Amino acid sequence: MASASPPTNLCRRVSYPVWLLIFGVLGVQLGILLYNLAYWRGRRVCRSHSPSPPAWERESETPLSQAVGEGSGVRATLSLLIPARNEIENLPPLLERLAPQLREGVECWVCDDGSDDGTTEWLERNAARMGVKWFRSAPRPDDWVGKNWACYQLATRAQGDWLLFLDADLRCGSGFVEAMRSYLTRTDAQLVSAIPAFTPVSLPVALLKLMVPFSVFTLLPLSLAEGRPNPAFAFANGQVIAFRRADYARWLPHFFVRDAVLEDVALAALVKRHRGIVRLLDARGCLTVSMYPTLEDAINGFAKNAVAICRTVPMAMFVGLMLALVYLVPLGMLTIAEQRAQATAAVLGAVVIFGLSARVVGLPFRLGLFYPLSVLLGLFTLGRSVVWHRRGAILWKGRVYRARS
Repeated sequence: MASASPPTNLCRRVSYPVWLLIFGVLGVQLGILLYNLAYWRGRRVCRSHSPSPPAWERESETPLSQAVGEGSGVRATLSLLIPARNEIENLPPLLERLAPQLREGVECWVCDDGSDDGTTEWLERNAARMGVKWFRSAPRPDDWVGKNWACYQLATRAQGDWLLFLDADLRCGSGFVEAMRSYLTRTDAQLVSAIPAFTPVSLPVALLKLMVPFSVFTLLPLSLAEGRPNPAFAFANGQVIAFRRADYARWLPHFFVRDAVLEDVALAALVKRHRGIVRLLDARGCLTVSMYPTLEDAINGFAKNAVAICRTVPMAMFVGLMLALVYLVPLGMLTIAEQRAQATAAVLGAVVIFGLSARVVGLPFRLGLFYPLSVLLGLFTLGRSVVWHRRGAILWKGRVYRARS
């Protein structure tokens, strides 16, 4: 009988450590994801778009009587703060949904951050009838990122006990403001952030956006993001982020992260450095976000943050290599008879991981079947981010920001 050829023997020798690494990474990520899914059930802020007050999950939270004084009945006042730059397609629908919820104790401010697409004119015509206050941004200092500068100015005008910063492309249910106000009244946190349901406009955008929950929920145990003061475990979602006004005045968070493109994680890290408490909420029942209208917009939007998420360019390149090894190499191994069983198991594991990640943000599990496309889109986006950082500049919404490398 003829002996195995040298290439076959080499393939077998190489494959064992490769498969050990692949299944090790898949196992760790799946374990963290399953833990987070169980943990996430206790973080739901509202269950539906119903006008009636939602049911609340009070587990692990300070009771209302302790938060505001036994039997006082006092409720926190709330300032809704929206930075807007060229948001004519997004801001009107958001404010139409928020306006009926602006009851006593709730105010809404918009900062028009140099819009030239009709946002300013729309606010001039409609803000007053909605009960919304707005202003034009002052000239942006050179060392500030636009969103951080707008948020800083919004905070100086707000009068609420809590400052709730919202992105303009959110869509809220009728119970959203009441739900958040109730939660913020009783929480023990200094920073509260919520994750909405994703509603992408197309399949390619959905596949790229799937990389967001995949990156967060398979790598970071949420209990560490909430319970550990170490800034290395910091996480927040800048689409929905709230501070106590007293803490904001003391810490000036947007001032100290003024040049950060990935400002949400930087804000959470700042709070942790001050030994503050961070809480994360599941807002899928009353909040959705589309984020980007086209795939090109989505790639550029995520590219501005990708290297910052990885912290450095070399680490971003390492992450890209690991993504390709763990999630793309097994697809090629399906063509090798000796490796087919292991490759099939790895591919099925990847489908489950991506499918469950999709469910975290309200996307269908079946998107996991297309995970190779998600990974390829993610790698392309990461590559663009690396190029931008190598050049030292990030282009976003018509502005150029210095890239940290």
